Amino acid sequence: MKINVQIDAGTPEGQQIIDYLKTFPDVVTFEAATLNESQQEYITQLKSSPVIPANYVSAEEFRVEAKKRAKALLKEHGLYS
Repeated sequence: MKINVQIDAGTPEGQQIIDYLKTFPDVVTFEAATLNESQQEYITQLKSSPVIPANYVSAEEFRVEAKKRAKALLKEHGLYS
């Protein structure tokens, strides 16, 4: 089945639709030959590294502290020997 669609490329929404359709070059073709050319996609990277808060606890530190607190609680209630 073949469907002809007119998209206003002058609007942000139209351009967004065209960019999305370009990801399917085997299925979608455009009348303008320049639109049929494959476009290179760029993956954006974070501009800065994530900020780690001062009170951050690693998984290993958390595990050790949780075990220590659990033992203390069990001993307090007479459930740990």
